[in-house]
Amino acid sequence: MSAEPSRANDSEVPIHRHYGPPPPDPALAEWVARRTESPAPFRPRAMVYTGQGSPEMTGERVRLLQEVGAESVLLACDLPAQLGYDPDHRLSRAQVGRAGVSCGTLDDLRAICAPLDLERLDSLGMLANSVGHVGLPMVHEVLRERGAEHVRLVMQNDPLKEFTARGTELFTPEQAVRIACDAVAYAIDQDIPGYAMTVCSNHYDVAGAGPVRALAIALANGVAYLSELVARGYPAADAARRIMLFVNERSDLFVGAAVFRVARSLWGRLLADRFGVAPADVPPVALMGYAHGLETSNEPLVNVPRCTLSVLAAVMGGADYLCAASYDEALRVPSPDAAALAVRTLRVVGEEHGAAASLDPLAGGYKFTEVEAAVRGEVEGELERIEERGGALACLHNGYLASVLDRGRGTRQRQLETGERTFIGENAVTAAHHRELFAGSTQPTSGLDRVEPELVERVRKHRERHAGPVLDAALAGVRRAAAGSDNLVPPTVDALREGATMQQLLDATRAGFDEAP
Repeated sequence: MSAEPSRANDSEVPIHRHYGPPPPDPALAEWVARRTESPAPFRPRAMVYTGQGSPEMTGERVRLLQEVGAESVLLACDLPAQLGYDPDHRLSRAQVGRAGVSCGTLDDLRAICAPLDLERLDSLGMLANSVGHVGLPMVHEVLRERGAEHVRLVMQNDPLKEFTARGTELFTPEQAVRIACDAVAYAIDQDIPGYAMTVCSNHYDVAGAGPVRALAIALANGVAYLSELVARGYPAADAARRIMLFVNERSDLFVGAAVFRVARSLWGRLLADRFGVAPADVPPVALMGYAHGLETSNEPLVNVPRCTLSVLAAVMGGADYLCAASYDEALRVPSPDAAALAVRTLRVVGEEHGAAASLDPLAGGYKFTEVEAAVRGEVEGELERIEERGGALACLHNGYLASVLDRGRGTRQRQLETGERTFIGENAVTAAHHRELFAGSTQPTSGLDRVEPELVERVRKHRERHAGPVLDAALAGVRRAAAGSDNLVPPTVDALREGATMQQLLDATRAGFDEAP
């Protein structure tokens, strides 16, 4: 080893940055060579996925989480914003600021970011799966205004999964791919750092596919997005640098680590085999995870060790960005103290007890090697079945992806009911007073009852203040772009600067699509 080993343990046992020969897989070998050039710990950046209530409430929450170690922020937008509705739309009623922050204008995002220390922030983004052409420029515009263009994007801009796994789809699959790829293309053209798209397997997992088949579907979706960008003339390697993979496994430490490692390997192979990227030019993929531990609403404090083990799996598997579930997440939007503990868990596992002192620490172990081979074989098999049926878009239209999710539903429940799987406090080691012993914080988040009327009034005043021919002309530009083939993001930027709301922008996009030949 060229670098001196670390002796940062009580017995001063030497710990090397990497053990064993370089992996034979090109993508994994590149990852090891690149990462071990930097000093340990080889930990993921501590990410928070958060947002609730008004922009000001969320800004204060994120500021507090920054204080305890959050380095990357993915904003959870409320359901109206995800669906392109302003707070005063009739379908927004009782949902404004509830399961996410109300963020439908540039002013809203400015308010969220106002208290943040952007100099200490690695990355910022938002949940904008079906509205990527609005969400991405909102984030970039605020960073530009604040002189923080070094902060990277972390956009969840993956609409294909919405059709079968989440349900916030707004357009046809083909239109959705266009919108998502417009956002990626804009990030390439403007040389915006970070990830303009996060291709997600996590949501397919929880919808029933299970983590391994979910990874195959996500990789197939990634191929669909890359194919569109390559068809537009972008080199596959350049496009891939703007894409992150969001993978997950919630129930087994070794399978969890294997899923991350297999995702890195197979994405590199797809770039080489499907898009002709030379192995030396395959860009390193960024992997994101969300460390869940099959949290239960009973005994919520016992979710702390569950989530800790899930964090450990992701760290050992090589995650680059990682969120951790809060212990009360099965009950509500996490309380501030639970969210803070989740961030501290990320930092403790990443920087204490040697879990991240070496890169790829499980590689070569007998058990891990066999588990990884099983994961890889199942992912490759499912990818082949998707390709045989025409690829991700074709399988979305013909119902194959929905059938994959349907087949996997109920697996966990069946295992719990038969006793094949043990769940402490649920089907094993139950305690008569468990609710009193492990209840944790039961204080609901306050202030939400008054949020909706305040935000309804705010957006009405916002529209009145910005109404006029200048905004109308800007929205007409969005409509023309949607009706044609121009990138939707530049006219959307112009409209955002003139005060357009999320709903106005989505209405203009929809009108343009309706006018398209």
